[in-house]
Amino acid sequence: MLLTFVSTFITTRSKENTVTMNGYSNYEKQFKSGHYFNIMLGVNAELYKYRNLTGIMQGLINPSVPTLNTATTNPEAQGGYSHWANLGYFGRLNYNYKEKYLFEVNLRYDGSSRFIGDKRWALFPSFSLGWNLARESFIDLDYVDNLKVRASWGQLGNMNTTSFYPFYSSIPMTTQGGYWLIDGQKPNISGMPGIVSSNMTWERISSWNIGLDWGLFNNRLTGSFDYFIRKTTDMIGPAPELPATLGTAVPKINNTDMKSQGFELEIGWRDHIRDFSYGVKFSLSDARQTITKYPNETKSLSMAWYPGKTYGEIWGYETIGIAKSDEEMNDHLSRVDQSQLGTEWAAGDIMYADLDEDGVITTGSNTADDPGDLKIIANTTPRFRYGISADAAWKGFDLRVFLQGVGKRDYVPGAGASFFWGATGAYNTSVGFEEHWDFFRPEGDPLGANLDSYYPRPLFNTYKNQQIQSKYVQSAAYLRLKNLQFGYTLPKSLTQGWGIQSLRFYVSGENLLTFTKLAGMFDPEMINGNMNDGYVYPLNKTISIGFNLNF
Repeated sequence: MLLTFVSTFITTRSKENTVTMNGYSNYEKQFKSGHYFNIMLGVNAELYKYRNLTGIMQGLINPSVPTLNTATTNPEAQGGYSHWANLGYFGRLNYNYKEKYLFEVNLRYDGSSRFIGDKRWALFPSFSLGWNLARESFIDLDYVDNLKVRASWGQLGNMNTTSFYPFYSSIPMTTQGGYWLIDGQKPNISGMPGIVSSNMTWERISSWNIGLDWGLFNNRLTGSFDYFIRKTTDMIGPAPELPATLGTAVPKINNTDMKSQGFELEIGWRDHIRDFSYGVKFSLSDARQTITKYPNETKSLSMAWYPGKTYGEIWGYETIGIAKSDEEMNDHLSRVDQSQLGTEWAAGDIMYADLDEDGVITTGSNTADDPGDLKIIANTTPRFRYGISADAAWKGFDLRVFLQGVGKRDYVPGAGASFFWGATGAYNTSVGFEEHWDFFRPEGDPLGANLDSYYPRPLFNTYKNQQIQSKYVQSAAYLRLKNLQFGYTLPKSLTQGWGIQSLRFYVSGENLLTFTKLAGMFDPEMINGNMNDGYVYPLNKTISIGFNLNF
């Protein structure tokens, strides 16, 4: 027997350059009457270039000397060049009168090489108004240091498409990719180019904002509140669904509008009592997004978006419960046909609710207006994000604490989420954690009966019990102690004699405590709402000891 070993050597070289230029000129004028003007004009430009070259050869003479020169057969070279460029002009005018009335207006005129023709350039204006009530004579309160009401409106553009040249049609080519021989070699092949859109242009983001800033009691109590409404128009959304007879992929275009609204709140207190100083800050924010326009007139649920969809919503079945006996399941099946989801229904299986009362569990027309027995059961968007930070210091000792969390978020494992379900559709993708022992077991089971189980009976080669459903909506809300740090700084009277400006010793802990109702095999900060959740390591608890030394 003759054994042949083919050794391949591949070498790749790449070069990446980013050139950025910013220039601006500023003029300001302060009048004795209290009027103040500031004018700025500027330009910024960006140029990105990328080049790569790859050489491939087989049949190395000596594997210990891997180079192209020491290989003998099948030479191949690959390479390419790409770039993009942006150019923008901007201007800003600021005005205020005795720090009482404030006004600002901005203009940007931006162009991008990612678009073509009259789609390349766009103008983005913005303005803001502010009124500091604390400077008014009718607010004659000693404890009010700052009380500013403000409002703003503005537009920004986004041009970050996935392709550098989305308007060029390119022919896919494969070297020696044929399945037949011509003169002893495979021929090069090419395919039909996909459809491109020459109408792709900037996404335009328009934002309304009203807010309030305050500082009270010699600015010991400070805070701010903002409420915003943001509308994204001409957003590049998923490609619309077209008949398969088109014969090629549908290009992405500016086909979507989206509305966002929410608020941000921050409150802080800082004070000291003799040698003891302390401070605490609380922040809370929330936002929701709704699709207001998208080319899905039927509101099909098989497409990613439809008009009126709230971002993050999950459609699923409503769960009646787990049948505790064959008789209970048969009684349910006498009224509701679940055959479209599976067969051989028995004790330990899921009973689904017939929401449209037609006697059959279906998805109807699979549209938002006719979902059959589907309904919105959850939303994966994190809501009410909050953070709490506190610090204190006393005679060289210091303590810092930071907590963060999410007040509301749903997590819905899919049918293939093996780390949630344990027993999934195949043996090789199934797992067995401690949580999975809470599965259905009938009377007389060697492991003991468990009629009020959380999980249905473990089945393989079927997903009938693992449909997305209300019973298994998890709460992903959490509170986590992100950081706790305790330190001590040696007195300067001691360190200065050693030529040291400051010396601080500390102990710090990261991710020390987490409070959540989420299943134990998940980390609330590491879930993304897909079937691969649980396949990643959770955030580690870390304790470190160190010192900061400044000379």
